[in-house]
Amino acid sequence: MKVVEVSDTPAGAYCGRLLAGMGATVTMIEPPEGSRIRRNGPFRADVPDFEGGASHLHLNRRKQSLRLDLRSATARRLIDKELAKADVTVIDVDRRRWSEWGIDPDALRRRHQQLHVCTITPYGLDGPKSHWRGSELTLYAAGGYLRIGGEPDREPVKAWGEQGHLQAGLHAALGIVAALHADVDGQLIDTATVEALSFLQGGGYQHAWFHDLDPVRNGARLVGFGPGHLYPSTIRPCADGWVHAHCNNRYPEAMAVLFDEPRLAEPDLLAELMGRADDVDELMVPTLMQTPRREMVQRAQEMRIPFTEVLAPSEVISDIDGHHASRDFWQSTPHPRDGGLLTPGPAVRFGKTCWADGTAPMLGQDNARLGTPAERARWRRAGVA
Repeated sequence: MKVVEVSDTPAGAYCGRLLAGMGATVTMIEPPEGSRIRRNGPFRADVPDFEGGASHLHLNRRKQSLRLDLRSATARRLIDKELAKADVTVIDVDRRRWSEWGIDPDALRRRHQQLHVCTITPYGLDGPKSHWRGSELTLYAAGGYLRIGGEPDREPVKAWGEQGHLQAGLHAALGIVAALHADVDGQLIDTATVEALSFLQGGGYQHAWFHDLDPVRNGARLVGFGPGHLYPSTIRPCADGWVHAHCNNRYPEAMAVLFDEPRLAEPDLLAELMGRADDVDELMVPTLMQTPRREMVQRAQEMRIPFTEVLAPSEVISDIDGHHASRDFWQSTPHPRDGGLLTPGPAVRFGKTCWADGTAPMLGQDNARLGTPAERARWRRAGVA
């Protein structure tokens, strides 16, 4: 499968990354200055480097790079030749540029009837908000997910990084795989980032529908659904760090045994666990503050109570129990400047085929295939490629 990716956000980049991992040949079309992903850090030693940013090195692994200025008619003819040979194109740039750059989805599908065209836009291709612009932050708000993050008496807090864009990229990749599986030429795959973010709130919407009650911000506790909801589901300190404490939903009274605290099994408390969350937290304190987190988790899980350790990123990388090493997850990838870079491994594993991996491309490293040496030299002088 051949994919042409024209992307300006992590959504399109992650979509292409997933398709490349599944074996597709993915070619990025980059502007003369390189895609925005290249300018996203972190950078080694905090020195900006458009060939060595962590976002680029991860999201663009195993891709090819064509450096083209799509404002030029020559560049648009060159990309059209690439699209004529492609199975899929991913378009993740401001739709106001589509006509100028020659990548309008309707026009592409008329010219290349075999081509599956996947668009990633803030609000989708139709509907009253289809021409609205959106950022990661504003789409978090519009999708509803921003409402549930943070303390109830404070402003909302968005999750770190670009989780909304990555979720949209995942949805786009799944849509492309479904379109290919249907074996029908020239499908349009319309991905709206706001809907990908709304998807994350599935349980919240169900609760609002069935119980006429919106989830609300609840700090480190499970999003609040009313006093009768089960509890705990929260992050609490312990002797040497933090644990995520969660009751067994079928047997919440088991917490009384875990904490050697009979009051955690009293009927009046069990009837409104979320409503008396402060009391539950206080009853857990003596045991938690005397117990290391790993021991606390082991005790809980032996009783089928789903506690987990809260690990720092450095602890996940150090992999002290060897879980990631046993699965070959962390991998060393060459860095374009000096030495290697530790990167996450396969996003998914298949039983009969291998995840395909590689390194991120240098800007324009595949331009050599575009024409004769004389043509390429002329295009470089004109700033086209």
